[in-house]
This record gives sequence, C-alpha cells and structure tokens, in this order.
Amino acid sequence: MVLLAELVPLAGVMVVAIVAVLSYVSRVKTQVGLFFLYFAFIMMITMLIGASVYLYSPSDTTLGVAVGVNMAAMIAALSYFFSTAESLTRRVVLRDFVLGTVAALVVLNEGLMGTTFGLAQFGTSPFSTPFEGFLSSVNSYWFFYPMMAEMLSLYLILERRGVRLGAAYALVGATAFPPTAFDLTQWRLVTPFLTLMVCGLGLLLSKGVWRGVYAAVAASAMMTFFTEVPYDLAIAVAMGYFYFYALSAEFGLSPKPLVKQHPNAQGH
Repeated sequence: MVLLAELVPLAGVMVVAIVAVLSYVSRVKTQVGLFFLYFAFIMMITMLIGASVYLYSPSDTTLGVAVGVNMAAMIAALSYFFSTAESLTRRVVLRDFVLGTVAALVVLNEGLMGTTFGLAQFGTSPFSTPFEGFLSSVNSYWFFYPMMAEMLSLYLILERRGVRLGAAYALVGATAFPPTAFDLTQWRLVTPFLTLMVCGLGLLLSKGVWRGVYAAVAASAMMTFFTEVPYDLAIAVAMGYFYFYALSAEFGLSPKPLVKQHPNAQGH
C-alpha cells in the first residue's frame, strides 16, 4: 500500500490537468478542438481504469491489461482522428449535450480517482464487491477533495473572466464537509449539519434548478445517519450540474440566473 504523502502530489497533478482541460473548453472552436477535449478525458479515464485493474490484483498479466487498455484507447482515438482529419476542421458550436457530457466525464474521472487512489492507499478489502467498491470510491476523500479543488478553481477562473456564477460557491462549500469522507464518529455527527447550513445559504440565494440541487444535497446529507447512497447520488449529480452550469454560463447558454434578482432591479 502507498503512503498518503506519496499519493497527494499525484492527485494534485490530476487536479491541475482536469482544471486545465476545463479552462480550455471555451476555446474550442472546431471539431479538432472538440476531439482533443474528449481525447484528454478519455485518456485520463482509461489510465485510471488500467491502474485500478493492476492495483486490485498486481501481476504481469494485469500490468499488461493496464497498458493494453490505454494503448487500445489511444490507437482507436488517433485512428479515428487521422481517418477523418479533413472533416474535423469544420467549426463547431458547443451546446448543452457536449457540455453535459464534459460534466459527466469530470465526475466519472473523480469517481475513478476515488477507486484508484483508494486501492493504492487501503488495498482491496474495501472493494471486495462491486457495490462496496462503488461506495468506497464515492465516499472517499480522494473523490471529494480533488473535486472541490477543481470546482473552486473553475469558479475562480470564470470569475476572473467576468463570468458570474453567484451562489454556486455554496456547493463548493458543501463539498468541504462531506459526511461520508471520513469514518470518524465526530465527523459523521457534525458534518451533516454543516452541509445543511451551507446548502441553506444556497437555497436562500439561488432559484430554479439550483434550489432543487441544494435541497437534495441537504436532505440526503441528513440521511447519512441512516444510509449513504442517497447522498452519494445527490452530490454526484450536484457536482455534474455545477460543471454544466458553469460551462454553459461561459457560453451564455445558462437558462436561468443562479442568484435571485429583485423584481425592481435595473435591466429586469
């Protein structure tokens, strides 16, 4: 098993890579750019899958599988690229479907980080069945805190570009206190109430879909006293919606403002 101090720099590299790709999304103008956007995420995903396979059962065979998964994905993607290179020069406008898939790929990446880094740090015992493996992956600080760092980084990058995401920071705050990240009695007793407070702020300052997101995260956080699964699903969907909303806002596609506006405010 690998020490925490050895894993943290690797996780940091992954976070920087994902933030760099997310900040590049608004620069995509052609299908070539769109190809490489997907290519970057797919290669990170296959790398994590391959590493997880090897860490679950280290051997020459699984090492070959890990390398093979990455090589097969790379060859398939580059073969497609070179066979359709001429048509990929056409301009493209990113719409909801593309931004939604990008958001889903980010969340999937982080879930696989929870799996890979969890296997590296704790071994295979928390991953004895597929369901336990799922719970161990999404209830891991390797899932929550890299995701929080990416969300905060994207929030600050877009603010610097003049894109206002309003009360989305409340969700970033909620991911700072995931009730399921640590198996400590005091943590599990206190953090659902901290999440409830932060989501309450989000409810007060937001409207539309975001109110439902904050309500779901708050309610499911309180349910962690009994079961973790509703919270796992709610926070994963909330994170995905954060990325979708943030990227849509940069393109001017976001359908509704996040922060409530006074009816007599200028321009309304």
